[in-house]
Amino acid sequence: MQFTVLAKAHRTALVATLTACALAVGVLAFALRPHTAVPSHCTPTATSEPSCGAWWGAALHASDSHLVSAVSAREQTTRRRLDIVHTYHRWYDTFPTANEVKLARSGHLLFTNWEPVDRNGARMKWSSIASGSQDQAIKAEAARLAALGVPVLVSFSHEPEKDFHLHGSASDFAAAFRHVVDESRKAGASNVRWVWNVMGLSDPVWLARYRQMWPGNSYVDWVAWDPYNFASCGKKPWHNFDQTVRPFYDWLEANSFGEKPFMLAEYGTIEGSDAQHGKASWLNGVPSALQSLPNLHALVYFDLPAPPANCNWQISTSPAATKAFGVLARSGPFQQSARQSPLGR
Repeated sequence: MQFTVLAKAHRTALVATLTACALAVGVLAFALRPHTAVPSHCTPTATSEPSCGAWWGAALHASDSHLVSAVSAREQTTRRRLDIVHTYHRWYDTFPTANEVKLARSGHLLFTNWEPVDRNGARMKWSSIASGSQDQAIKAEAARLAALGVPVLVSFSHEPEKDFHLHGSASDFAAAFRHVVDESRKAGASNVRWVWNVMGLSDPVWLARYRQMWPGNSYVDWVAWDPYNFASCGKKPWHNFDQTVRPFYDWLEANSFGEKPFMLAEYGTIEGSDAQHGKASWLNGVPSALQSLPNLHALVYFDLPAPPANCNWQISTSPAATKAFGVLARSGPFQQSARQSPLGR
């Protein structure tokens, strides 16, 4: 459109409109920058990734019957709602449970690990799942997940490094992962966002194996690993948050996994021997570390006494740790991504 003659009032109105648009674009661009100032909320993408900041999540030390009350109690303690609630299920469990459904439909993002462990507690063969022997179970579970009606995160056979050879080989894992996703999609579970969740070991053997365990970009929505600061509990040196998380983060980025959003599906630290090497100090270092970890879009704290390694990861190990956890929950990166419609509001 050509503007040749405009009255002074019209020119003034046009300038004001263009200025407002420019400001709006600037605000939007600023809001979409990771780990910057605090917009009121961010909208999930198709993979349930926040458009800015990082989701705040936790696995809680509570039975299913107490899950909703535990989530509510945690949110009151930290004065920050949980974006992600992490739960665990074995192969023949019926899930999501009524309490998980309640949480998911109240605006929480449910994250469930689906473990190929049979009714007797034995590890199931990935090759058997890939061959189709478990299709009936997969379709039944997919139907339950589809009925949830909202996005849900699901990890198949998380931390496959554990009991690896009881399950099979790297290629068996990749094939089973693909088969579970394919069958679930056929059954209508289009709301499931699939999480490839490993421990994140730095051993060269495992780093090579991880490439073989990758099912393919079209089968994975999130890349996740489970870093812990074991320190004295694991007879290891004390590592701060950055030292605990960065090695595998850098490896993922260097090996073309960065096309997917990253998640700490579990993370935690033990208490140290002094204030400098304590849980509070470790948690206080998270926000600054996140500034140089821009593809880390979800952190899910493992707030249980054990495992792994029978170490105590709970935030209640000291008043200082509990306070630091609440401060972290309300820090910039997590305020940016706060999901709407919190439980009880």
